[in-house]
Amino acid sequence: MKVKMPGGSESGFEKTIGYLLYHTYRQIGISQDTAVFIRGHDFFTFVLQQVEGKYAEKSPFILMTAGIIVLVLTPYIRVVASVVHFAWQRNWKYVCITLFVLIVVTLSLALH
Repeated sequence: MKVKMPGGSESGFEKTIGYLLYHTYRQIGISQDTAVFIRGHDFFTFVLQQVEGKYAEKSPFILMTAGIIVLVLTPYIRVVASVVHFAWQRNWKYVCITLFVLIVVTLSLALH
């Protein structure tokens, strides 16, 4: 596996990572274990179940799941912080805009 750098050269780091990934995971299978999928409930319920340790027996997936939760919640928390910041500054135009964005993001996470 070759990774091309802008300008045509390959980085030694990309070569090493590509080599390790290729030789480590030649036969990557997609897990059909329902514990690793968010099914039947919304994202917020899934996060609460992870915090409560409902899927604690699936220990290899704990770090990966925590990373995904952090990646999904980072922009969500940013929008919440923006609403608070604009309200603190009494900038009502931006409060309304960011509240709209917060509602859209919340609904998308809550409804899948």
